[in-house]
Amino acid sequence: MVSNFVDKYDKDGVREFTELMLTWKGKILTILLVVLCSYTIYSKKIDNEYISKSSYPVEAADYILEEAEKGNLDLDKMKMFNDYNYGSYLLFREIPVFIDSRADLYSPEFNKDCNIFSDYLSISGIAMYYEEGFEKYGITHVMSYKNSKLTMLLAKDTENYKILYKDDHFVFFERLNVETENEE
Repeated sequence: MVSNFVDKYDKDGVREFTELMLTWKGKILTILLVVLCSYTIYSKKIDNEYISKSSYPVEAADYILEEAEKGNLDLDKMKMFNDYNYGSYLLFREIPVFIDSRADLYSPEFNKDCNIFSDYLSISGIAMYYEEGFEKYGITHVMSYKNSKLTMLLAKDTENYKILYKDDHFVFFERLNVETENEE
């Protein structure tokens, strides 16, 4: 329809525009238009965070790595229970995790005598008493979303759990009075 409209009312204008765009001036004009459009689209996004701090525990991971560097946390001995959604981010930061988004690795086919994925769902959904699950896997630390059911229970259990780090989105707990394999 547009083509028919242009052909009927402005054949010469389209022909002149086409001839102009095929010259070196037209090519420079096209390049400038593309650069200008690209700049206006991307200039608004330049300062955006690459990783959302509300979805991934960026600052909590920074805290863990700083404490490990100071010698206050031993990443080799730490067995952390974490939420499924950000386990891959913690692995990226070289922090050991309980579970990550590769759910198939946590099924019974790859783990003798246990189903880590099912246990994760039971613990995080409070279908299983969290202390039993943590005991089963030797969990020493817990990281969870600030508003999760598990976080609410652990925060009240000050006799067994200590908050090491807390921000607007995540909480990192230490499980107290736990004997690890190296201490036995």
